[in-house]
Amino acid sequence: MNFEAIIVDDEPKLRELLHIKLSQHCPEIQVLGMCENVDDAYEKITLLKPKLVFLDIAMPGSSGFDLLDKFESINFEVIFVTGFNEYALDALKVSAVDYVLKPISTESLKEAVAKAKSRIIDKYKADRYDALKHNINNIGDQKTKIAIPGNNVYEFVIVKNIIRCEGWQKYTKIYLADQRCIVSSYNIGVFKEMLESYGFYSTHKSHLINKQAIEKYLKEGTVILTDGSHVPVARRRKEDFMENVINK
Repeated sequence: MNFEAIIVDDEPKLRELLHIKLSQHCPEIQVLGMCENVDDAYEKITLLKPKLVFLDIAMPGSSGFDLLDKFESINFEVIFVTGFNEYALDALKVSAVDYVLKPISTESLKEAVAKAKSRIIDKYKADRYDALKHNINNIGDQKTKIAIPGNNVYEFVIVKNIIRCEGWQKYTKIYLADQRCIVSSYNIGVFKEMLESYGFYSTHKSHLINKQAIEKYLKEGTVILTDGSHVPVARRRKEDFMENVINK
C-alpha cells in the first residue's frame, strides 16, 4: 500500500535530502510534490489531496502553522520537520503530533512515518464503518454513501452529491455538487455498476449522469446539468434516453 505525500520546506537541499531518505528507507511513501512556501503548499495539497505532509515550521513569510490555519478541516497526517527550540518541541509533544528534528536521522524518520501510516489506516477503517452505519439507515436512496476508490484509499461521498462521472483514459473523474473533482483509479464501468441503481444513467460510454441533476435536454443530443456541464447523449442511446429519462 502506497501513501501519497508532499514535502514543504523552504530549503531545497533539505527537501531533496528528505525525498532521498524516504525513497531509500520508506519506499511506500510516494512523494507527489515538493513546495518551498505556504501558498504553493496550500495549492498542491488542495489539488493532490495527499495523505501525509512533511511540514517545516519556520519558513520565510508564513510558518507551517499558518499553512494548517488555511484549512477548515485537515484531512491529512502531518509530520513536522523542524530545528525549533525545546519550548516549541514541548508544544508538539503535548499535542501528540509527530516531528523529526533537523538534521534528519533515518531512525526518527522511519518511526514517525510508521506512526502516521498507522493513523491513516485506522482512519480509513473508521470511515468504512461510519459509512456502513449511515447506509443501513438509507438503503436504496441517494442519501447512501459510496466508497470512491483511489490509488490507495477510498473517499466516502453521498450519492446525491455526485453530479456526473466521466471516463478519462483508464481513470474516472467524479464531479461533485461542491465543485470538487475526484479522480479515481477505477474505470467508469465500476461506477456504472455501483450507481445505475441509484438514479444514474449512462448517456455515453464515457459519461454517467445523475438523473436528479438534469436541468435541460437539447434535442440535438446534449444534457445540461445543474453544475452547468454539457454531456453528450450517444446517438444509439437517444431513443432510450427520451423514453426512460425525459418522458418517464
